[in-house]
Amino acid sequence: MKRKILYFHNGKSTFVEKDIEILKTQFEVIEFYFDVRNKKGIFTQFIKQIFFIFKHFKVKLFVTQFGGYHSFFPSLFKVLFYKIHVLVLSGTDCVAFPSISYGNFYKKYLRWFTKFSITKASYLLPVSKELIYSSYTYQNMDFSCQGVLCHIKKCTTPYKVIYYGYNYNKWYSSPNKEKNSFVTIAADLSTRFGIYLKGIDLILDIAPFYPNCSFYIVGGKTIKNQQNISNNVYLVDKMNPQQLSEFLSNKQFYFQLSMSEGFPNALCEAMLSSCVPIVSNVSSMPFIIEDSGFVLMKKDINELKTIMDNALTCSNFELLQKKARSRIEQNFPLEKRKEMLIQTIKDIISD
Repeated sequence: MKRKILYFHNGKSTFVEKDIEILKTQFEVIEFYFDVRNKKGIFTQFIKQIFFIFKHFKVKLFVTQFGGYHSFFPSLFKVLFYKIHVLVLSGTDCVAFPSISYGNFYKKYLRWFTKFSITKASYLLPVSKELIYSSYTYQNMDFSCQGVLCHIKKCTTPYKVIYYGYNYNKWYSSPNKEKNSFVTIAADLSTRFGIYLKGIDLILDIAPFYPNCSFYIVGGKTIKNQQNISNNVYLVDKMNPQQLSEFLSNKQFYFQLSMSEGFPNALCEAMLSSCVPIVSNVSSMPFIIEDSGFVLMKKDINELKTIMDNALTCSNFELLQKKARSRIEQNFPLEKRKEMLIQTIKDIISD
């Protein structure tokens, strides 16, 4: 009989679904969805979560995807009833960006719940080491560091980095890539922070200087005030995975100019599609792309122009394409995350 896990999440994103599938190979996974879309309903969600935990009180192992309101009671039950709480950290739960009102550690109440969850958890599983601590120099309007140890100085919760993994067979490169094509993928662009968080503001600013290039923003249909956008910028609706695979396959470059990231899935999937990456000097992204693309060290339009010029005239473009795909295929396969996640949880249980 498989051992049971209570699995808590606040939305079934692609990586949540992947981890649930992985865990189901070795455990019986009992899910709880904590709906945070309506802030006024948080208290109701807490009540439902408490009843859910008591209903399955014999289950000793809790896994929570992301820190936040929904990770509070799993950590509290760990303290009160000696449960095992494994907390997966992914990005926004480890940062604070006051300049754009973003991050769990920016928001007063969410900061408290996140801090309690992290410090009282049994074990942390960040998807990159930068989520534990990293210096931050991309722009100077916010903290000079980010990560758990930046915002919780004395946190002693043990952790292990387990990168996201990708099924590289689902992504491919077209032999006929659209010349001078740039693409980025973003969600929540209608929010007060979305455009700045994902670096869409830079893309909109740079596009008029390159009229012979095409700039595609997948998820861009939700951008407000579209009337001043250059006519070589194409706002594309969200796509399902199959549509996205086909779309990325014939694009040359991929932008990820975010102010904050954890371990960006869209970047890795674009690299598997042989898109040459252009990323900001933020979190894990320089590590992810290594020498397969270009890094924008500072949030500066002139520096981005220099990178654009270099990218459009580079003589080793085909080599960079091969390096981009190989980097993800060789270092971040889905099977590797599966093996590490299962083994780590088994080790935690045995301790």
